[in-house]
Amino acid sequence: MKKHIHVSIFLILCLFVVFSSHTNAAGTLSDIQKNQYRESIQYLLDHWVVQWYPDGNFGPDREINRAEIMKIISISSTTGDIGSGSNCFPDVDSNDWFAPYVCYAKEHGIVKGYDDGMFKPNQNVAIVEGLKMGLETFLIDVGNVKKDDAWYQQYLEFVHNNNIFSKYSIAPTKNMSRGEMAYFIHQLMIQKEWIRPFTNIRTVASSGCGKQKPNSAPTESIINGQVRHYITDIGKNYDNNTPMKLIFAFHGRTNSNEQVREYYDMDEASQGNAIIIYPSWLPEEWPSRNRSSPGDKSYQLRDFALFDQVRKEFENNYCINKDEIFVVGHSLWAWFTNSLACTRGDVIRGIGSVGGGTTINKCTGTVAAMIMQNPADNLSSYAAWVSARDQLLRQNGCGTATVPIGPEGGNCVKYTNCFNDAPVIRCPYTTAVDSDGWYYPHMWPDYAGQEIRDFFESLK
Repeated sequence: MKKHIHVSIFLILCLFVVFSSHTNAAGTLSDIQKNQYRESIQYLLDHWVVQWYPDGNFGPDREINRAEIMKIISISSTTGDIGSGSNCFPDVDSNDWFAPYVCYAKEHGIVKGYDDGMFKPNQNVAIVEGLKMGLETFLIDVGNVKKDDAWYQQYLEFVHNNNIFSKYSIAPTKNMSRGEMAYFIHQLMIQKEWIRPFTNIRTVASSGCGKQKPNSAPTESIINGQVRHYITDIGKNYDNNTPMKLIFAFHGRTNSNEQVREYYDMDEASQGNAIIIYPSWLPEEWPSRNRSSPGDKSYQLRDFALFDQVRKEFENNYCINKDEIFVVGHSLWAWFTNSLACTRGDVIRGIGSVGGGTTINKCTGTVAAMIMQNPADNLSSYAAWVSARDQLLRQNGCGTATVPIGPEGGNCVKYTNCFNDAPVIRCPYTTAVDSDGWYYPHMWPDYAGQEIRDFFESLK
């Protein structure tokens, strides 16, 4: 009898250890601790909707494939019997671990397969495909597709209007990550539980809305232990209950932020309807100003952190429209602006740059863009500018068709078949003589500030 008791206690302890180790693993996954979707990943782990990999990590940045997402969507959406699965597609065998979930999805009209009849379980899922699968599985009515809209636009509009993802932050062809999937499924699950109703009311106001305006405009922030300075123009029409545009205006290597504030004309062009920040580079004295530190990777430049932190500080203390974050830059720092548009495409709504290329080509989302450069510019490579243009065209899903557009003298054209809300305008201007009569093809054209602001306004 004692032997049986000892054995029973041993088995209970073993079960406790196994259960505890899984619980600890779910609670301490090293690769989700600083991830923006940590809360959602943890929620799905706690509800046994997802699992971690054998190495103890979740892989939030890893792209998810069709088999994985079908399992997760099926488990999260139903408490009923999924079934055992059968040969519902030629490339889905009944012995495959994902077969029950794929066949369940096919049976319920969630997936139909490709034209060749295949399901392609190992193929990655574009984010808009993931949105469609999830919303249809949870039986959420997103309305009918509008005439001339892409098939996925109704799903983008739904997640945008219900504050799940911003439609401005999504490149439809981008593959969905496991972290994005976890966040999306989490929102669908808590909506089903009546914790988070879908109201179709887009919220753009930052956390600073309703707060009393600071006594004076901020001029510095501490970034990674170092004081960074900037000039701030709080638009004269600022109201702490009305979300306002936020514009970052970066200066070039040879001109200070005070100087570019004068010739950008962004303050005047904004007519008091935007908060404009003019950050200073490091070091703040000429001649070696820069936006990066030695050894920085192109997708992780030092001053990306400056943009991130200052933006968050202003969103916390001022009433900012989070759908209207813009960036402007000239010369070498047009390169920084173009690069920032790629790495922060999920945050930035639009850019205006004059005379600069880019070194990045893996982007986080779409960004509306007006880019200008004189082909005769001998300080900034025209070929690099063309590369930046081509990168933006890929980022925004544009083809080659264009139509002429103002301003006069800018030789501008607008690409007509980009993703919705993500236009690209290129202006190979020929203005080359400055106000003092000097030949200077690297100059910021007199009309650039107003045209860029008009472009930003057109994005409403």
